[in-house]
Amino acid sequence: MSTISADLPLGALVCAWPASAPLLAALRLDYCCAGNQTLGEACKRRGLDVHTVCALLEALQRTALRLPAVERADWQGASLADLCGHIVDHHHTRLRLELPRIESLVETVVGVHGGSHAELVELRRTFGELARSLLTHIDAEERSLFPAVVALEREGVPIAEQLIADQEVDHRAVGERLRALRALAGDYAPDRALCATHRALLAGLLALEDDLHQHIHEENNVLIPRVRRLQGAARGVAAEG
Repeated sequence: MSTISADLPLGALVCAWPASAPLLAALRLDYCCAGNQTLGEACKRRGLDVHTVCALLEALQRTALRLPAVERADWQGASLADLCGHIVDHHHTRLRLELPRIESLVETVVGVHGGSHAELVELRRTFGELARSLLTHIDAEERSLFPAVVALEREGVPIAEQLIADQEVDHRAVGERLRALRALAGDYAPDRALCATHRALLAGLLALEDDLHQHIHEENNVLIPRVRRLQGAARGVAAEG
């Protein structure tokens, strides 16, 4: 990559250089649900000096270039069918396994500590909303959006724009609930844990947040833009015909 610019959208930055994602996440710069915002805009919202952040990213980039290459799937170049399959197999499967496990931890922690920590009761409510919305969302993707994406890629069948827009609305709601959970959980700091089960809950929620950031990034910044480009090309061919 060339010198990192403040005008570069966060989603494009992570698409071009996936290794930047952990640093952006640590700085609370939302590259998934708000991937269209530029690095400069995101830093301003967070009260961060964009020149310092650019320098950090460039230093990390130089270090990464000296390390052995890590094999990564190129989702920009892979088929859309393969990308949809990856999202289902990796992210959706993980959600269906992790959400019930975390819910069990939440119930245990609230049962023991909820009487003296009202924020845990609110955390249970917020997590429940997130879990229900996610399960509904991924079911809809597998039932409607992803088959439509495959049909578009293979047969040029257009997708209703509302179907795509609905996914983006859901993603924004997920981002808001993730931010609320982080605030209720004290930034997931291990030293805030009230017991071993609470510590496991904080670790589980943090891992869930990390995976959802990558999951939504792959949809918002890779899948959906590619679908819209393909839609435009398909409509252009249809108009010429």
